[in-house]
Amino acid sequence: MKKLYSVAVIAALTLLVSISYVSAQESMTMQFMKGMPQSNLLNPALHNDSSKVVIGFPGLSGTYFDFSSDFAIDNLIHKGTGSLADSLVLDIEGFHNSLKETNAIQQHFSTPLFYLGIRSKQSFFSFGITEKEMARFSFAKSLITFIKEGNAPYMGKDFDLGNLDMDAYHYREFAFGFSRELAKKKLTIGAKAKILYGKFAIQTEQLNLKVETAADGSYLNLRSDMNINLSGPVTVEYDADNYFDGISTDNMEVGTYLMQKGNMGMAFDLGAVYKLTPKIIFSGSIVDIGKISFKKDNNNLNHVSNYKWEGIDFSHSLDESKADYVDPGDLADAEFEKLKSSFRPQKSEFSAKAFDMSLPTKIYLGGTYSVNDHLGFGVLDCLYNNGSISRNSLTFSANTMLGNFFSLTGSYSMIGNSSNNLGLGMAIRLGFMQMYLVSDNLLALNDPAKAEFVNARFGMNFLFGRKHRQKEPELK
Repeated sequence: MKKLYSVAVIAALTLLVSISYVSAQESMTMQFMKGMPQSNLLNPALHNDSSKVVIGFPGLSGTYFDFSSDFAIDNLIHKGTGSLADSLVLDIEGFHNSLKETNAIQQHFSTPLFYLGIRSKQSFFSFGITEKEMARFSFAKSLITFIKEGNAPYMGKDFDLGNLDMDAYHYREFAFGFSRELAKKKLTIGAKAKILYGKFAIQTEQLNLKVETAADGSYLNLRSDMNINLSGPVTVEYDADNYFDGISTDNMEVGTYLMQKGNMGMAFDLGAVYKLTPKIIFSGSIVDIGKISFKKDNNNLNHVSNYKWEGIDFSHSLDESKADYVDPGDLADAEFEKLKSSFRPQKSEFSAKAFDMSLPTKIYLGGTYSVNDHLGFGVLDCLYNNGSISRNSLTFSANTMLGNFFSLTGSYSMIGNSSNNLGLGMAIRLGFMQMYLVSDNLLALNDPAKAEFVNARFGMNFLFGRKHRQKEPELK
């Protein structure tokens, strides 16, 4: 039961660290929303709100999540046609055709613990504490090719199933921001320095799969080469031969986990905004240049495994009345145990070695054109890089401020391979409170099975000392 509980806890942590890609990318729609303090998450020099003081409280002021993949669920499982019109069908062929050579699933999640922003004449100072997590998983198309075609085309050959790659981590961020207007308010520059404390991480340095099939088809040999890093307040247990035997959470305390500071990192954001004319403004930034070094509570698992499949002999499982009868379930269980024992990772001789996790880096380039004090149009390009995964996004938006209390933005985005993303951002102010909701893909809520990307940011800001009306949508 202890091992089962341990596996459940790790699975839950991985899922938590896995219900975030997808991306700390943030909402593209939010960049040019009028009256939104969160615009400086994408550019530390960008301030679409004129309040003198901005305050955010735990959980209230901006929970964010996203999920993205290089394929939609509908590519794999969808309603059938003809006699199968009322059923769901598994479409391996269609799924295979929708894949790239390397395919990724990603997720991000963040929630603020505290935020304070103060405007002083031509400068803006900020301090924020945020809880963040990220997970990504990638696999090669060749893995699905083998599942689709079987081993018949590869008799007497080795077939590379590619690498399985998974990174997941949870960390706390302390961000110190500063921006200042220069050159008679035509240029604003900004920067953020971030101190990072890692709480939990899983990293696959290597997990490669290869299949060898005998020329006569008499056997199939599956070979794996794995090297996995784990950091977290858990105890990895090994047997007498140093094979992985389970994970214990007996010594894991929630308070200790949340307050640990042994895994430290640094990151930086840099940004600039240039006002070419009263109506035309350009902006650019690079966000999350940095990494976390995991040095505490580390474990390293590695193993080169071979599993030889020679089939199962059911000749003694046909007649229960015979003395040599063998239950087919027992045969299947024995083969499963053989498979499981073949892929048991071992304790590395460098079992406590440190490892680094780089943050996904984002580069934003954008511009706005103001029609008048209430209406403007924007374009924003984002290059997202996360290890071996790169993705470009392009967003066009229309932004308006109705009165001094209601901000509305509509957007269209091309995000990676997904080009059907219609976004919406709304923010309403009631006294010193502002409530908002932003998403880059509303269509995903209507038909999630066909969506390759979904995100949302929602919360509440507390704004004080705001000017009665912003004369124009300046990006200060």
